[in-house]
Amino acid sequence: MEFRILGSLEVWTGDGRRVPSEGSRQERLLAALLLNADVSVPVARLVDAVWDERPPATATRQVRNLAGVLRRRFAEADPDAPPVLLTDGRGYRITLTGHHLDARAFTDRLALARREAAAGRSPAAVDGLREALALWRGPALDGLAVDADAPGAVALDELRLTAWEECLDLELALGRHRAAVPELTALVVDHPLRERFTGQLMRALHGSGRAPEGLTAYRRFAERLADELGLDPGPELRALHLELLATEPARAEPVRPEAAPTTAAPVATPPAAGPPVTAPPAVAPPAAAPPVEAPPPPPAQLPPALPTFVGRGTELRVLDSLLTTPTTGATGAAVPVCALSGPAGVGKTTLAIDWAHRARDSFPDGQLYADLHGYSVSAPLDPHTVLARFLRALGVPGDRIPAAPDEAAALYRSLLADRRLLVVLDNARDAEQVRPLLPGAPDCRTVVTSRTRLDGLTARNGARPLVLDVLPAHQALRLVALIAGEHRTRAEPHAAAELTDACGRLPLALAITASRLAAFPGRSLADHAAELLDAEHRLSALQIDGDATSAVRAAFDLSYRSLPAEARSLLRLLALAPAVGVSAGAAAALTDTPTAAVQPVLDHLATAHLLTHEDRHRYRLNDLLRLYAAERCTAETGPAERRAALERLSSWYLHHADSPTPPPSPPAADHPWSRGHHLIGLHLDEWVEVDRLAALAACAAQAPDAP
Repeated sequence: MEFRILGSLEVWTGDGRRVPSEGSRQERLLAALLLNADVSVPVARLVDAVWDERPPATATRQVRNLAGVLRRRFAEADPDAPPVLLTDGRGYRITLTGHHLDARAFTDRLALARREAAAGRSPAAVDGLREALALWRGPALDGLAVDADAPGAVALDELRLTAWEECLDLELALGRHRAAVPELTALVVDHPLRERFTGQLMRALHGSGRAPEGLTAYRRFAERLADELGLDPGPELRALHLELLATEPARAEPVRPEAAPTTAAPVATPPAAGPPVTAPPAVAPPAAAPPVEAPPPPPAQLPPALPTFVGRGTELRVLDSLLTTPTTGATGAAVPVCALSGPAGVGKTTLAIDWAHRARDSFPDGQLYADLHGYSVSAPLDPHTVLARFLRALGVPGDRIPAAPDEAAALYRSLLADRRLLVVLDNARDAEQVRPLLPGAPDCRTVVTSRTRLDGLTARNGARPLVLDVLPAHQALRLVALIAGEHRTRAEPHAAAELTDACGRLPLALAITASRLAAFPGRSLADHAAELLDAEHRLSALQIDGDATSAVRAAFDLSYRSLPAEARSLLRLLALAPAVGVSAGAAAALTDTPTAAVQPVLDHLATAHLLTHEDRHRYRLNDLLRLYAAERCTAETGPAERRAALERLSSWYLHHADSPTPPPSPPAADHPWSRGHHLIGLHLDEWVEVDRLAALAACAAQAPDAP
């Protein structure tokens, strides 16, 4: 079988017959498997790939059914071909033994071409790169939404562009300037912010005798970069611009006639005899020394600090301790790293940037910053992409940046070996995204922010964890006062306190609320507090019109979509629990699974800061996240499933309360969640509340429209 993903998804038999598609879900499943060819993909990941954020309760079974259909489809299309789709442990694997995948052929040809280039055989390398690029028919998996495995498709597209850049660099070095101009012109149009293509176009135009057009290409790129991102071209492109300017022929100044003298000058009389008088030879002016290019300035990439930053004194002191951390430990050099984590909207980036600006003087060799897009509408950045940006900022020309990620990381660490520099890695997805970007120099410092605890950085890289919580009440009031006006909070102190409580003292929610108040100076805080206290519409009120990123719901969406299917399902069901806190046993009843099975899911939610782990057995969902989870539950969990979950939770409350006088009732049904939880008890005053809530839950479970 031949599988093609470098463009639209296609399957062909060995004798050249195309195997027709049988539905988008089957295509999504096949795409997820092909992006991970020869690797086992767990069923949970395949569920995410097929359904994005709304898998049904039967998703696991449906994935297994889809896999069976795919297996039969391949066998019927080519009965003599080796097996393609294998069951592998808890997942499935596509094996390429006896089969062909265009993406694998592309990477193999690319690796071979790079070896030819490293050996100095440029023409052969160009031929190999052209063969590899010819396999592409469009963007990877063109026209197919594969959100769960989008990083794999994005990585392929990035690798294609990198191969194109390498190919064109070699062709320009071979003097093929004129032939490269049309191709580069189209690439610059398609990728207007890709700096290397612009630089190559400038060189191609200059080498074709069209230097002014090359300078125009630079000007257009610089203007576009400033308008869209507020940035300047990198040092490599700026140096190329100066090089082209220096090689432009100087235009001769027009010769202006001397002004006529006001009095007649005496006329010299030539000598009567003798040899003719010759002028002394002209002495050429000394050649100007070639300009010495100054080293690039230290990078200063920090975004601006917010003027409304408040509080966080304890956390700032923890970050300050990075500056005094000994640079050597018992085992040698130590590189201080702080892993700053917390829920969406809690102000991690604001804190990291504010501290970084305060500490700038401690880092004379500069500050590097990157938003890793770990939780973003964009795909998470590949570490090699970030390394390339950092290397360019440190003065490495683009054509000197190693294509191999390990080599790029080694060069990065070498450049920082004797420097004192700060690295801020914002919005990280996981530890693996961060590790290649950590300096190796003991005088450097690194601050990483993430919505999830990066325990792997603590275990393997010695990072110091710092968890950020919501603001204390007085700091929350201070933030509202800074934005909305202190005179307003003083005039209505009770309403101001209600506002901060309704916002859960979450900095993002507080800033949105205060900004809306600032936009309506005549509106009272009491009126705004009344709007926020309406739980049904609270999340809708916590957004800025016309700015999709300034919304609490949108921030929670990014965290929610990053969860595996079973964690999303549990978070939705937790909104049904009428008590503020929930135990592992109660969560097991909600999901109809054993406690041992639900405990890791609860811990995953706590690691992602979507739950707060209060003690050994209990977890808490804060008010705003509870409202969000309730919205998702209504939208994604059917009424019958909600009623069944509430009935199980009611039964669990009735049979697992440790009270002097538990209510008489028959033993719990033989469910997986009804066994082995009697160690989880409640005090008498808690039992009274739980008994009332259980009764309410039981009544709600009988209602036809139970939430």
